[in-house]
Amino acid sequence: MTRSVPECQHRPMEAFEIRVATPADADAVAAYHLRCFTKTYSSQLLAGELEAPDPAGTRQQLHDWFLPDSEFETRVAVVDGVPIGHFTVSGHQLVHLFVEPDHQGMGLGRHLLAQAEAMIAAGGHRDLELHARVDNLAAIAFYEKAGWTVTDRLIHTVEHGISYDERILIKRRT
Repeated sequence: MTRSVPECQHRPMEAFEIRVATPADADAVAAYHLRCFTKTYSSQLLAGELEAPDPAGTRQQLHDWFLPDSEFETRVAVVDGVPIGHFTVSGHQLVHLFVEPDHQGMGLGRHLLAQAEAMIAAGGHRDLELHARVDNLAAIAFYEKAGWTVTDRLIHTVEHGISYDERILIKRRT
């Protein structure tokens, strides 16, 4: 089965639309969320050291987050009407930031992160927080490059049928 992903190589940032996520976006976002997980953890998945998250659970969680009365605020980046990245915030926390693997390395993640930080700050929060899986070194490096600080605090998470530890990162906005 061939999946249709809009090409965005060599597109200027103006070609991306950032809008409020709706429950109708949940399927597309869950699909690239799984592709991100598979890309990041491919060797562990192949070795049987790690299980992929439950796609139905991820899709339902995203659907619920994207409801208008949810405690979460999510923005999606779309190209030609198709979501290719998103961020979710709640209070002082950046809860999610994902970019479709085919669109990584083009600055979209940095753009979404800046918007998420601004949204959190606009809510009156100066101390920002996010959680990153301890073994997702690329994500942690991405956040550190953007001025986030890795703390020595860990949390244990069980979500969508998998269990993992996360490192807490913080950032203070002035």
